Amino acid sequence: MENKDLKIFLNIPMLETQRLRLRKIEYSDIDDVYNYASRGEVTEYLLWSAHESKAFTKAYLREVQKQYRRQNFFDWGITLKEENRIIGTCGFSAFNIIHNTGEIGYVLNPNYWGQGIATEAARMVITFGFEVLNLNRIEAKIMIENITSRRVLEKCGMKSEGIKREGVYAKGRYRNVEVFSITKNDYEKYKYSHI
Repeated sequence: MENKDLKIFLNIPMLETQRLRLRKIEYSDIDDVYNYASRGEVTEYLLWSAHESKAFTKAYLREVQKQYRRQNFFDWGITLKEENRIIGTCGFSAFNIIHNTGEIGYVLNPNYWGQGIATEAARMVITFGFEVLNLNRIEAKIMIENITSRRVLEKCGMKSEGIKREGVYAKGRYRNVEVFSITKNDYEKYKYSHI
């Protein structure tokens, strides 16, 4: 992967799975984003805190639009195909051009937990990473208490590489972080039968 490959995010392509449509996050999505981003159970194991007001979400979405234009934001909004409402996000939080790697993350409205939606979205983003961006490795990091997210990563064929003890400082304390990865070779063997 080269820097030029990230230009695809200037006009982020829509991705589709059996149930989902992953699309660009728009400023007009403010109500939907605030609906999940303002909930403490959503952000419990994330580095960011719940949005304290709709004004905060508005400012965040303005920044998202700027970052898309700068080729510095790589998230899709998750929608169900029969609706256009954003129920979460999934995408790349970082790339390392030299080592040809990416890191994924996702967040989902609790009203949709337990339905396999995060797994379906993550599989689509992983597929995009290997087949379109030609990455060699994709990783994810989760706080070790986040058992639900651990299951999502395992269902995507990602393997635990171990724990970074006190690897992040979040919400006033150091937290242990588990690192998961899938390589291009793993993905070629594992290819998702359906997404």
